[in-house]
This record gives sequence, structure tokens and C-alpha cells, in this order.
Amino acid sequence: MTRLSLRLGFPSGSWLGDVSRAHPDATLRATETVAAAEGAVTALGVAGTDRAATVAALREHDRVDEVDVVDETGPATRVRTVAPAPPSHVAAAREVGLPIEGPVAVTAGRATVEVVGDRSRLTAFSRRLAAEGVTVGIEASDADGEPVLTDAQRDLVLAAVGSGYYDTPRECTLTELAKERGLAKSTCSETLHRAEGRVLRQFVDGEFDDGEFGGGDREKSGETAKSDDPGPERESDRAESVEIATE
Repeated sequence: MTRLSLRLGFPSGSWLGDVSRAHPDATLRATETVAAAEGAVTALGVAGTDRAATVAALREHDRVDEVDVVDETGPATRVRTVAPAPPSHVAAAREVGLPIEGPVAVTAGRATVEVVGDRSRLTAFSRRLAAEGVTVGIEASDADGEPVLTDAQRDLVLAAVGSGYYDTPRECTLTELAKERGLAKSTCSETLHRAEGRVLRQFVDGEFDDGEFGGGDREKSGETAKSDDPGPERESDRAESVEIATE
């Protein structure tokens, strides 16, 4: 099991994202969402310098059916919101059976969520969020040992999986992935190739830790680190071959 801290960016049309972006000094803290006869009911805390205006914006959003103020005392106004569907992170977590720990605080359209699960559920969660237009990045992970990938590599691989880049048949091309992430195609290709190489080397070293294929010796001698930073000519050739294969 792996614990991840994920950065989420809520898309336009999401009431949590829209209202928090319209009132960037406010924080919308969603504590729980339950299914009811009238729709998805979310318990929400509204904190900030102008809580009344933020609550009014919630009432005016076309994807919120009802807002009831429960308590205006204390540092946050507590409200009960009713919407046709649960927030996207809640819907995604329910669909894949992944618990979200603690309340989710949304500020200016962004939030950090803590999730714990196996790799397949975490991947499915990311893909479900991406399908809803939510951007996902990794804030932190408690996976054992040193991180396999850099932050940039992890974010790109997560986006690639969420976009269907690794599906068969492929649902997203390298060109489309690069455009979505605001990267040059060559940079996107190289970053993915380096990430894939690191993951495969860890797999080989883990599967053949008795030294078969040279996994253990390579790590001890430091050749793993060297092979992750090949010379310009070698890296250029490798990146070019990946681009050709993905067209």
C-alpha cells in the first residue's frame, strides 16, 4: 500500500473550482459528501475575508441546487450544499474504492488530497480524475526507499496514464500529451523515456536481485546512475526512436 499526497486542479464548471477561483481569498473545506434523495449533499466550511459573498456565489452556481447555512459562528461558515452530482474527487474515489483521508480544502481552484491504496487503485483514481478534467500532480509519497522518479517524471507519467497514452490501442499520442502538458515533443519524449528506464531498471533489479542480468552489480558499481544520464548522441538516438514508435 502506498500513501500519496496529490495536488488537484479543479476544472471550469466545477462548483468547488469556480467559486474558489472567483474568491481566491476564501477556502472551501469539504468534509463529507453523502448521497441523498435530493442529490449529493456536501458538508462545507467556508473560511476567508468575505464569507457571505462566497456563500452567495455558491448559491448562484448553476451546478449547485441548494445551500443552507448551518452555523456562521467561529472561523468558518458551515453550510450544507446539494448538487446533482458529488465533487469530482469524491466521485472518482467512490468509483475505484479509494478512501480520501480528512477534509479537502480548496483554494483558488486547487487542493491537496491524501489517499492510500494499491497501485492499481491509485492509477484508476488518477485516470478517473483526468477524465473529469481535473489536473493531478504528486506532492509527496511514502513509498519505501528513494523515489524512483523525479517530481517532473512522476507528474508526466501520471498524466500519460490518465490520458490513455499507455493504453492498447493508445488513446493519446505523444504530440497530444506534449501539447496538454505545455512541453516540446522532444522534451516530453525524453522525460518519459528516462522515467520508463528508471522503472524498468528497478523492476529488473527487484526481480533478479541475485545478480542475474547484472542488476545487483550494476547498482553497487554506480552504473545505474550513469545509465540514467547518457551522452548527448545516445540520448538523442533513443528519444528519436521513441517518437517514431509513438506516431
